[in-house]
Amino acid sequence: MKNKEWKILQVKSKKESEELNNLLWQVLWKPLSLPQDMISKFKLTGESKKFIAKQDDKLIGGLVAFSITPIEMEIRHIAVLPKFQEKGVGSKLVDSLITFASEKRYTRIYTIARNTSVEFFKKLGFTDNPQQKPPDHPAFTKHGITFYLLELSLLAFIISVKM
Repeated sequence: MKNKEWKILQVKSKKESEELNNLLWQVLWKPLSLPQDMISKFKLTGESKKFIAKQDDKLIGGLVAFSITPIEMEIRHIAVLPKFQEKGVGSKLVDSLITFASEKRYTRIYTIARNTSVEFFKKLGFTDNPQQKPPDHPAFTKHGITFYLLELSLLAFIISVKM
């Protein structure tokens, strides 16, 4: 699947936001028999920034991040439909967030990643943060899912945007 076949957009409407929430449920929580309103169970604070990947007007992936402080963003959720995984869609979603965050002068992006996605984030330059312990989520632990805190410094990106 070549990049030109799909595009990354910022969520602009309530309909797109609802479609993204449905995709997150289908990919992240439905396979674990978790409820469709699972996203409402997370404590999400701060201003959100949402990106979606579309192919032929069909939603194929999405990312939800929150501005935690004036200089930090957290990737809360990222999902790509299975048949589009490992084709660069997730990477482009994260790249779009990095570009946005760098332009807005954020200096750090972090995520509390599932053990199944740690390598994905590390390939994008995220590193372990051993000083902070990620929270336990019993609903996920019973499925063998553990979490890792990973972070990416944006200082180099900000300098390149400035030049």
